[in-house]
Amino acid sequence: MPSTPPEGTSADQTGSISRVVADPDGVKPPYGSSGVESSYEFNQGYQVGSGDRLNVRVFGQQDLTSQYRVDSDGSISMPLIQSTRVAGLTSRQVEQALTRKLKAGYLRDPKVSVEVAEFRPFFILGEVRNSGRYPYIAGMTVQNAIAIGGGYTERGHQGPVLMTRKTAEGTISQKVDVTTQMYPGDIIYVRERWF
Repeated sequence: MPSTPPEGTSADQTGSISRVVADPDGVKPPYGSSGVESSYEFNQGYQVGSGDRLNVRVFGQQDLTSQYRVDSDGSISMPLIQSTRVAGLTSRQVEQALTRKLKAGYLRDPKVSVEVAEFRPFFILGEVRNSGRYPYIAGMTVQNAIAIGGGYTERGHQGPVLMTRKTAEGTISQKVDVTTQMYPGDIIYVRERWF
Protein backbone atom coordinates (compact mmCIF):
# COMPACT_ATOMS: atom_id res chain seq x y z
CA MET A 1 0.00 0.00 0.00
CA PRO A 2 1.55 3.35 -1.03
CA SER A 3 2.44 5.59 1.87
CA THR A 4 1.58 9.26 2.04
CA PRO A 5 4.67 11.49 1.82
CA PRO A 6 5.42 13.66 4.85
CA GLU A 7 3.88 17.13 5.01
CA GLY A 8 5.88 19.66 2.98
CA THR A 9 7.08 17.06 0.48
CA SER A 10 5.72 15.37 -2.63
CA ALA A 11 6.35 12.01 -4.29
CA ASP A 12 6.84 11.52 -8.04
CA GLN A 13 5.89 8.41 -10.07
CA THR A 14 9.05 6.57 -8.97
CA GLY A 15 8.22 7.14 -5.33
CA SER A 16 11.07 9.62 -4.80
CA ILE A 17 10.25 12.36 -2.32
CA SER A 18 11.21 15.95 -3.02
CA ARG A 19 10.87 19.10 -0.94
CA VAL A 20 8.04 21.45 -1.88
CA VAL A 21 8.36 25.09 -0.94
CA ALA A 22 4.99 26.80 -0.60
CA ASP A 23 4.81 30.35 -1.87
CA PRO A 24 1.44 31.95 -1.07
CA ASP A 25 2.00 34.84 -3.50
CA GLY A 26 3.28 32.63 -6.31
CA VAL A 27 6.37 34.86 -6.58
CA LYS A 28 9.52 33.10 -7.74
CA PRO A 29 12.83 34.14 -6.16
CA PRO A 30 15.51 35.47 -8.52
CA TYR A 31 18.09 33.07 -9.92
CA GLY A 32 16.74 30.19 -7.80
CA SER A 33 16.42 26.79 -9.45
CA SER A 34 15.07 24.79 -6.53
CA GLY A 35 12.19 27.01 -5.44
CA VAL A 36 14.09 28.01 -2.29
CA GLU A 37 14.46 31.74 -1.70
CA SER A 38 17.89 33.02 -2.65
CA SER A 39 17.89 36.47 -1.08
CA TYR A 40 20.32 37.81 1.48
CA GLU A 41 17.63 37.18 4.13
CA PHE A 42 17.61 33.41 3.70
CA ASN A 43 20.05 30.60 4.40
CA GLN A 44 21.91 30.65 1.08
CA GLY A 45 22.89 34.31 1.14
CA TYR A 46 22.36 37.01 -1.48
CA GLN A 47 23.21 35.87 -5.00
CA VAL A 48 25.17 38.25 -7.21
CA GLY A 49 23.71 39.31 -10.56
CA SER A 50 24.40 41.50 -13.56
CA GLY A 51 24.62 45.18 -12.57
CA ASP A 52 25.87 44.60 -9.01
CA ARG A 53 29.12 46.27 -7.96
CA LEU A 54 31.50 44.17 -5.84
CA ASN A 55 34.28 45.26 -3.47
CA VAL A 56 37.07 42.73 -4.01
CA ARG A 57 40.06 42.87 -1.65
CA VAL A 58 43.15 40.71 -2.16
CA PHE A 59 45.40 41.00 0.89
CA GLY A 60 48.79 42.49 -0.01
CA GLN A 61 47.82 43.04 -3.67
CA GLN A 62 46.84 46.68 -4.24
CA ASP A 63 46.63 46.19 -8.03
CA LEU A 64 43.92 43.54 -7.60
CA THR A 65 41.98 45.26 -4.81
CA SER A 66 39.19 47.34 -6.35
CA GLN A 67 35.47 47.62 -7.12
CA TYR A 68 34.26 45.53 -10.03
CA ARG A 69 30.91 45.84 -11.85
CA VAL A 70 29.21 42.55 -12.83
CA ASP A 71 28.71 42.84 -16.59
CA SER A 72 25.73 41.77 -18.68
CA ASP A 73 26.90 38.18 -19.00
CA GLY A 74 27.34 37.85 -15.23
CA SER A 75 31.15 38.14 -15.10
CA ILE A 76 33.78 40.44 -13.62
CA SER A 77 37.13 41.15 -15.23
CA MET A 78 40.21 41.41 -13.01
CA PRO A 79 43.92 41.77 -13.74
CA LEU A 80 45.78 38.42 -14.07
CA ILE A 81 42.72 36.16 -14.08
CA GLN A 82 40.66 38.11 -16.65
CA SER A 83 36.94 37.22 -16.83
CA THR A 84 35.30 35.21 -14.02
CA ARG A 85 31.61 34.27 -14.02
CA VAL A 86 30.02 35.27 -10.70
CA ALA A 87 26.27 35.57 -11.43
CA GLY A 88 24.20 33.32 -9.17
CA LEU A 89 26.99 32.99 -6.58
CA THR A 90 27.02 34.28 -3.02
CA SER A 91 29.84 36.59 -1.87
CA ARG A 92 31.50 33.62 -0.16
CA GLN A 93 31.33 31.54 -3.35
CA VAL A 94 32.81 34.45 -5.36
CA GLU A 95 35.68 34.59 -2.83
CA GLN A 96 36.32 30.86 -3.32
CA ALA A 97 36.19 31.12 -7.14
CA LEU A 98 38.63 34.04 -7.21
CA THR A 99 40.95 32.32 -4.72
CA ARG A 100 41.08 29.18 -6.91
CA LYS A 101 41.88 31.23 -10.04
CA LEU A 102 44.58 33.32 -8.31
CA LYS A 103 46.12 30.19 -6.80
CA ALA A 104 46.41 28.57 -10.23
CA GLY A 105 49.79 30.05 -11.13
CA TYR A 106 49.58 33.65 -9.90
CA LEU A 107 49.68 33.87 -6.08
CA ARG A 108 50.92 31.29 -3.57
CA ASP A 109 48.29 31.77 -0.86
CA PRO A 110 45.78 34.46 -1.86
CA LYS A 111 43.48 35.90 0.81
CA VAL A 112 40.35 37.26 -0.90
CA SER A 113 37.31 39.01 0.56
CA VAL A 114 34.23 40.03 -1.44
CA GLU A 115 31.22 42.11 -0.46
CA VAL A 116 28.40 43.67 -2.47
CA ALA A 117 29.11 47.41 -2.57
CA GLU A 118 26.07 48.33 -4.65
CA PHE A 119 23.04 46.24 -5.61
CA ARG A 120 21.66 46.41 -9.13
CA PRO A 121 18.81 48.93 -9.29
CA PHE A 122 15.07 48.31 -9.35
CA PHE A 123 12.60 50.12 -11.61
CA ILE A 124 9.16 51.52 -10.87
CA LEU A 125 6.76 52.60 -13.60
CA GLY A 126 3.14 53.58 -14.07
CA GLU A 127 1.01 55.61 -11.70
CA VAL A 128 3.68 56.88 -9.28
CA ARG A 129 4.81 60.48 -9.05
CA ASN A 130 8.46 59.85 -9.98
CA SER A 131 8.84 56.72 -12.06
CA GLY A 132 12.35 55.57 -12.94
CA ARG A 133 15.38 53.65 -11.80
CA TYR A 134 16.37 53.64 -8.12
CA PRO A 135 19.08 52.00 -6.02
CA TYR A 136 17.93 48.85 -4.26
CA ILE A 137 17.84 48.88 -0.45
CA ALA A 138 18.26 45.57 1.36
CA GLY A 139 14.98 44.24 2.78
CA MET A 140 12.65 46.50 0.81
CA THR A 141 9.09 45.66 -0.19
CA VAL A 142 6.92 46.91 -3.08
CA GLN A 143 5.40 49.42 -0.67
CA ASN A 144 8.88 50.86 0.01
CA ALA A 145 9.47 51.13 -3.75
CA ILE A 146 6.22 53.07 -4.22
CA ALA A 147 7.26 55.45 -1.43
CA ILE A 148 10.69 55.93 -3.05
CA GLY A 149 8.89 56.70 -6.32
CA GLY A 150 7.03 59.57 -4.62
CA GLY A 151 3.82 57.68 -3.82
CA TYR A 152 0.74 57.08 -5.94
CA THR A 153 -0.62 59.59 -8.43
CA GLU A 154 -4.29 60.58 -8.11
CA ARG A 155 -5.15 57.79 -10.55
CA GLY A 156 -2.87 55.15 -9.05
CA HIS A 157 -4.46 51.79 -8.16
CA GLN A 158 -3.54 51.09 -4.53
CA GLY A 159 -4.07 47.34 -4.74
CA PRO A 160 -1.81 44.67 -6.25
CA VAL A 161 0.89 45.79 -8.71
CA LEU A 162 2.52 44.06 -11.67
CA MET A 163 6.02 42.77 -10.84
CA THR A 164 8.49 41.58 -13.48
CA ARG A 165 11.39 39.46 -12.24
CA LYS A 166 14.17 37.44 -13.84
CA THR A 167 14.31 33.88 -12.47
CA ALA A 168 16.12 30.67 -13.36
CA GLU A 169 13.13 29.75 -15.55
CA GLY A 170 13.21 33.08 -17.41
CA THR A 171 11.49 36.44 -16.96
CA ILE A 172 8.07 36.34 -15.32
CA SER A 173 5.44 39.03 -14.73
CA GLN A 174 2.62 38.65 -12.21
CA LYS A 175 0.38 40.61 -9.87
CA VAL A 176 1.68 40.83 -6.31
CA ASP A 177 0.60 42.51 -3.08
CA VAL A 178 2.39 45.68 -1.93
CA THR A 179 3.87 43.80 1.03
CA THR A 180 5.80 41.45 -1.30
CA GLN A 181 9.58 41.25 -0.78
CA MET A 182 11.54 42.88 -3.61
CA TYR A 183 14.87 41.88 -5.09
CA PRO A 184 17.46 43.82 -7.07
CA GLY A 185 16.50 44.15 -10.72
CA ASP A 186 12.73 43.86 -10.14
CA ILE A 187 10.44 46.05 -12.27
CA ILE A 188 7.25 47.31 -10.60
CA TYR A 189 4.32 48.68 -12.60
CA VAL A 190 1.56 50.52 -10.70
CA ARG A 191 -1.68 50.28 -12.65
CA GLU A 192 -4.26 53.00 -13.23
CA ARG A 193 -7.54 52.68 -11.37
CA TRP A 194 -10.75 52.80 -13.37
CA PHE A 195 -13.03 54.62 -10.94
